This record gives sequence, C-alpha cells and structure tokens, in this order.
Amino acid sequence: MRRARRRWAPALLALCVATHAGCAAPVNDADAGAAAADDDASAGTPVDPVVLAAAAAAAAKAIELDFLLDRIAVLAHDDFNGRDNGSPGGIAARGWLRADLGNHGVEPLAAAGFDLPFDAGVNLCAVVRGSDPTLRGELVLLGAHYDHLGNADDPGSQCKAAAEAKDRICNGAIDNAAGVAVGLAVLRALAASNPRPRRSVGICLFDAEEDGLLGSKDFVAKASAPDAGAPGAPGPWPLSAVAAMFSVDNVGSQIVPGEPSSFATDAEFSDGLRAAVHAANASGVAGDFVTWPVSSFFVGQEGGGRSDHLPFREAGVPVLFLGSGSSSVYHTTADEQDAIDTSKLLAIARHSTVLVAAVANADARPDFVQTPQPHLDDARALVSIADRVLADPAAVGVPGAAVDLVQGWRDELQAWIDTPPQTAEQWASYQSLVQTIIKTVFAFISG
Repeated sequence: MRRARRRWAPALLALCVATHAGCAAPVNDADAGAAAADDDASAGTPVDPVVLAAAAAAAAKAIELDFLLDRIAVLAHDDFNGRDNGSPGGIAARGWLRADLGNHGVEPLAAAGFDLPFDAGVNLCAVVRGSDPTLRGELVLLGAHYDHLGNADDPGSQCKAAAEAKDRICNGAIDNAAGVAVGLAVLRALAASNPRPRRSVGICLFDAEEDGLLGSKDFVAKASAPDAGAPGAPGPWPLSAVAAMFSVDNVGSQIVPGEPSSFATDAEFSDGLRAAVHAANASGVAGDFVTWPVSSFFVGQEGGGRSDHLPFREAGVPVLFLGSGSSSVYHTTADEQDAIDTSKLLAIARHSTVLVAAVANADARPDFVQTPQPHLDDARALVSIADRVLADPAAVGVPGAAVDLVQGWRDELQAWIDTPPQTAEQWASYQSLVQTIIKTVFAFISG
C-alpha cells in the first residue's frame, strides 16, 4: 500500500524555507505529550513488568501511518533540495524538526536546548524522562540522521540521477526521512504511554551522517568528555549513561518485494539485544512482521559501519542498526516517498516501540560482547528470504540461472540450522558461507 504526499506540505514548506525558521508541525491529537509531566504519580513504586509491557504494546499500536507519512512528505519535499548538511534546505529541515520535537511531550537532552552544534552541522536531541527514580538517569537512545545528499547538479554531490526520475534532487525519503519519522513516532508513543518506561528514552537526529557519521561521532566525543552532563556543560548526557543505542536508517525499503521483514544488524555484539529483538517479534504487535537480529556484515562490508551506531559500538555501547537494506533507489533521485513499503514502515515503527521499551524497562542493562561469535540467526534470516525468492524468482528479479544457486545456499543453511556447528572449524565454515552469500547478493544488487 502506498500513499501520495500530504497536501499541506508545500504551503508549510514555503514558509519554512522562506524564513529558515522552525515551523510548528501538525499534531495528530491534542493530548500528545500529556504524559510528560515531571514525574508519574506512581514514581517510586515498582511497576509490574506485565503492566509495563502492556503499556508499551498499547503505545505501539496507537502509532498511525499518517503520522509517519506526514513527516516523510515534509522532509522529502523538493523545497528542501535534498537536505545536504549546511545547505539552505538542510537548515530549513532542521528548523522544521526542531519545532516538531516541541509538539511531542519531550524535552531537550542537553541543558543548552535541542540543538547540539558541531563543525559540520547541528544535531537535534530530545529525551522522555523515565518513570523509575533509580533508572531514569540511564538512557536508551534512538538515532536517525536527517541530512541527505542534496542535488545531483551540486559540485561534488554523491547524488546519482536515476534515468526515470522527474528531477535532479535526491530527496532521501527512505534514506533517511523514513528513519526520522520512525524515531519520532517511537519517542512520541513512549512519551504518551502510561506508565512511561523506567529508563529515559532519547532521540538524536544526527546531521552530516552522509559525510562520514560526523554528527554521531561528535556526540560520542562530547558525551565521553569528563564534564559531560554536568550543569552548564554544552554537551549531552555522559556516554556511560547510555544503556543502548538504536540507529534507525533506511527503513521501509524493498530488497525482495513482498518480504515482510527487516533487519537489526550488529546483533552479535549483544546477546541481550538479540534476545530483545526476538521477544519483540513474539509480541505480535506488528502482526506477522519480523525483524531479524543479524550480524554487522549484513550491510555488505566487514565490520559494518554504514550508520550512526558505529561510533557508539566502537565506544563499547550495545547497539542495533535498524534498517531494511539498500534497494535500487539508494542514494539516487528515485528515493521518493512512493518507493517506501508503507506496511513495512508502520510495522517497523510499532516493533521498534516495543523493542526500545523492553530495553528501557529491563532490570539490567544489555550486555556488550567484546569478542562476538557467529550465531544462527544469520542463517534463519537468509533462509526466510531465500524461500520468498524461490516461491516466485521472476517476480523478484532473480534470473533462472541463479535459482539453483539460491536453492543450494538455502539447503546448506538449513542443514546448519538443523545440525548446529559444534567446533570452531565448523562455525568458521558456516560463517564463511553466510559472508559469501551476503557479498554475492550485494554484488548482484549493485549491478
């Protein structure tokens, strides 16, 4: 199911762009953020985990597709000219987002306000305070970059002009207006939940991600400073307070048309987060949708690193990169709102809400695995995708000559699932197979 841009977007954007100022964004209900009072009435009283889980599920189910599409329509509009960091369009997008943050019952993450400037741009960071006095000083952080690549005619632009595109603007609907919309929806839902999560839940809308993760790198550097979080300090909370970080980037794309699943990469670095993803799948809040907790090399390169989670992971913070993969419109002028799988987008927002809340409500912080080991969720994810491909290879663009190869891979992976590796040599053989498949798939997608 796909929808056109919302009709109010052009007029609103004309004012935003003309003034380069923040413009109040529409709010779906008058009660948004009503639960963001200083403290819950029950603060200090232990809350039954069943009640907390039910509150998170209810908050997730309350997320509406229109909320997501409204924000994507604004951020991916031509008037922002691709949101390149530092450009007039990027500055105007930031003004709109700053105003929108104020509509959702959240407060600035830093004492100085929502804006956390750095040399190449400005991060926008907000927080919903946790309901548990003993845990609200810890933070579960969502990250989503709002910058993109600008116009294909800009000097040095990485924006690729697609032959079928109507203009030369890389609007970045999937990358990453969709991630920003999902992050805002999750934060808004949890701000309005009753009770709110025990730990605080924050969001950082990062700038200059496309230039080398510059916004998230600056955040981690400032959060690692000795005075981070101190009264009057310009930076965010200290990094030691960040219990987990989720980067929401490139969600709602279609690698295999009709495949109702997405990915949470870097799952090998935290057994606790991998278990939390499975629990969110089992909650049923997103119907039959599944997020596969897979290894970092599922992004097509050794060590991962294609989104804002990387600086956090390198600093020892448990992370997950929530993304749907790079489709044919990635970094092109064809990355428009009509390329988004809207049913998948809504499912990701609801699933992410339950996942974030579960981590924020747990008694213990998730672990960080210093020396990751292979795991079979990689095989399970690939078998699921292979089954979708083999059901109708032509529909998903797989040539007949490749069908036997896919079938062979699928059978080898299933054999490992049925009889798990027992020795280091067997695990190495298994991981080599998975990485070979990933590299081949990326080579096929990129042509």
